[in-house]
Amino acid sequence: MKELPLVSIVIPTHNRKEKLVRLLCSIFEGNYPRNKLEVIVVDDASTDGTCEVVKRRFPEVKVIRNKRELFLAGSRNVGIKSAKGKYIFLIDDDNVVDKSCILELVETMEKDSSIGIVAPIMYYLSQPDRIWCAGVKRCMFSSLTKIIGRGSVDNGRLDKLLESDDFPNAFMVRREVFREVGLFNEFEFPIHYDEADFGERARRKGYKVVCNTKAKVWHDVHLTGKRKVLSGVFHIHSEPRAYYAGRNRVIFHKKYSSRGQFLVFITFFNWIFTAYYLGVILFGSKASIKEKIKIARSYVRGILDGLL
Repeated sequence: MKELPLVSIVIPTHNRKEKLVRLLCSIFEGNYPRNKLEVIVVDDASTDGTCEVVKRRFPEVKVIRNKRELFLAGSRNVGIKSAKGKYIFLIDDDNVVDKSCILELVETMEKDSSIGIVAPIMYYLSQPDRIWCAGVKRCMFSSLTKIIGRGSVDNGRLDKLLESDDFPNAFMVRREVFREVGLFNEFEFPIHYDEADFGERARRKGYKVVCNTKAKVWHDVHLTGKRKVLSGVFHIHSEPRAYYAGRNRVIFHKKYSSRGQFLVFITFFNWIFTAYYLGVILFGSKASIKEKIKIARSYVRGILDGLL
C-alpha cells in the first residue's frame, strides 16, 4: 500500500478504566502510524472517573461521554457516527492488541473489497497461546453457537483467513457496510445478539466476514471451564442482561431463521435453553436467593417478550 488509510478505533467502556488504559497503551505501541489513527472512547456513563483518566493520559484520544447508559450497541453507534476513518475498528476495553494487529486487518481489507468485516484471532490474556475466538458458526435450527478454536492451543494449523458468521469483542468494518446495512440495532439488540444481527445483515448484502489469524488480540476473560460462577460466563448475572439474553435469542431467530428452522427452534430448543439458563441462574451464581429469583423472572419475561 502506497499510503495507509485512516482507521477509526471505537472503544465502548463502562467502569473499567484500568483495562481501558492498558488497551490504549497497546494501541499506541503498535506499528500503525499515530497520524493515521483516530481513537474514540465512548464512556457509557461510567462512575469511576474514566473520562478524566483518559483525557489526562491520552490527550489525543477523543472521549464521548453518554449521559445515560446505552449499553454496547448504542455506545458503538455513538462512536461510529463520530468516526472519520475509511475503516472502523470496534474493540471492547478488556483487550490487548498485538503491534501488527491493525496493519494486518487493514491489509486484508485493502486486498479484497468484498470483505466487509475482518477480525483478529483472539486469545485468552491469561493463557496467550490458547484461542478464545477465531470465528463464529451458528445453527439456525437449535441456536447453538460454535466458537471456532475456543480453548485449543494455537499450533499454526488455522488458515490465514477463516470465514465466520459474525464476531464478538473486536472486529474491523469497512465504512461502506454501515452505509448499506445501517448501524447496530440498538433498539432490538442493545446487548446480546447485536453483533450476530449486524453480521447477518452484512452477509446478506454479499459481504464476506473473515478472521485474519495473523492479526492478534488477547482478551481478558476467564478461560472456559475455569470460572465457577456460570452466570457470569453466560452473561446472565444481572436482571437487564438476563432479560436481553432470553429475549434476543428468540427475536434473532424469528428474524433470520426460515419458517421450518424457527418452528424446530421454538418448539424444542428454546425451552431446553430456558431450562438450562434458569438452572445456571439459580444454582450457578453467588447472588442471594432473592436476587437469583429476580434475575430468573427477568429471563423468563425476556423469553415471553421475544415471542410476542
